[in-house]
Amino acid sequence: MNEPSTPAAAPIRIEDFPVAELPDQIVTLAASADALAQEGRRSEAEAVYQRVLEAAPHHLRAMTYLAMSAFETGRHEESVRYLLEAIRIEPNRSILHRNLALVRLAQGLYSKGLEAIDRAIELNPEDALNHLHRGNLLESLGQETPALESYGRGLARDPALRLATPSLPPGIRALAQRAIGRLAPIRLARIDEVAAEVEARHGIPLPPRARRFLEIFKGLAPPVHEHPLQKPEFLFYPELGARPWFERGEFGWTRAFESRTEEIRAEFEALGSSLEEAYVPESPARTIWSPLAGSHDWGSFHLYRSGTPIPRILHLCPNTFTALKSLPLARGRSHAPEVFFSVLKPGVELPPHHGLSNAKLTLHLGLLVPPETAIQVGGEIRHWKEGRTLVFDDSFEHTAWNHDARPRAVLIVDIWNPALTPPEQELVERTIDVHSRFYEEYFS
Repeated sequence: MNEPSTPAAAPIRIEDFPVAELPDQIVTLAASADALAQEGRRSEAEAVYQRVLEAAPHHLRAMTYLAMSAFETGRHEESVRYLLEAIRIEPNRSILHRNLALVRLAQGLYSKGLEAIDRAIELNPEDALNHLHRGNLLESLGQETPALESYGRGLARDPALRLATPSLPPGIRALAQRAIGRLAPIRLARIDEVAAEVEARHGIPLPPRARRFLEIFKGLAPPVHEHPLQKPEFLFYPELGARPWFERGEFGWTRAFESRTEEIRAEFEALGSSLEEAYVPESPARTIWSPLAGSHDWGSFHLYRSGTPIPRILHLCPNTFTALKSLPLARGRSHAPEVFFSVLKPGVELPPHHGLSNAKLTLHLGLLVPPETAIQVGGEIRHWKEGRTLVFDDSFEHTAWNHDARPRAVLIVDIWNPALTPPEQELVERTIDVHSRFYEEYFS
């Protein structure tokens, strides 16, 4: 019932149905029906389950099977009767209400189907399929906006559905593809609108590489990385020149910024350990970070986190905040800038990893740098120096370590890749913005 199919395509799994406690003879009959169903012998299984119900009228597994079988063979009213009886016995079983919603959808009784799926969601709000089916029913009722929101909630609850891979059961894959097919054009249209607005604002057409960036970001073209160690996790902008390290002399603001080191270091040292956070969260997105999950071995004091200022730290660091104003901070809603004091405790090594984007660079200002510390980017090792900056493209594989007995502290800042022109910077910022807003609207 949950996902209609023929026995040959997807054999009915009776073991998934509710189990009732019955005398031995009923258990034996049910087991016989189970075996027939597994073999795809539908009519024989139905006959045995009918006998089970005659002896045990509240046998939920029998009712569920008969409801499913009736649905798959177009006997919708019969299916409804079984499901309503099953719901009377087990009113808090979400899947029974969802199955009833599917029958109502097949009958064209969309309002009744919506009532049933809303009850299923009330009982199990985290079930992704409940929300996808609700989107389908709302769409059938002509309620486009709430349908899209339900599709988004469903896809958000199970990221595997967003891929709609062939490994999914056919019915679920078709439903996921339907949801994706309704939502994807909205995202693409919003990105195209941003590109047109940027061109109009600057009065010049976007360069070909910007168009290629948009195609990659929209998922219409694959990224072609220009170096084997470069692999940004979120955003790739082509033709910026693939090199891991940038030199201090390439930036006109370097000396002025470095001259603020004493003030910045003093504010860092005054923060106190009570404000320090573990840089890696308790539940990291990737297993490579599991050894550092929730650990202050890599500690941080964020002034900006994923583009959002952290007032309690910023107001304690006015000189640092003033110094940051001289930098070309990268921007992008929910992504950049990331600005924080990074503390690597003695004995800590970070696993090799990649940053989010090559459209931005990472700046490190050395504050407390014991000698046995280093960073490796794109296979090249460099060393921090107090009062000096290091600038690199963190979309290249990189790692860092502290083999000293004292902590290492640096200020880390996201800045724009200087290869981007001002219109391209605005394009990246606004593209990230509409992307983030889209996901907040439909997937939150």
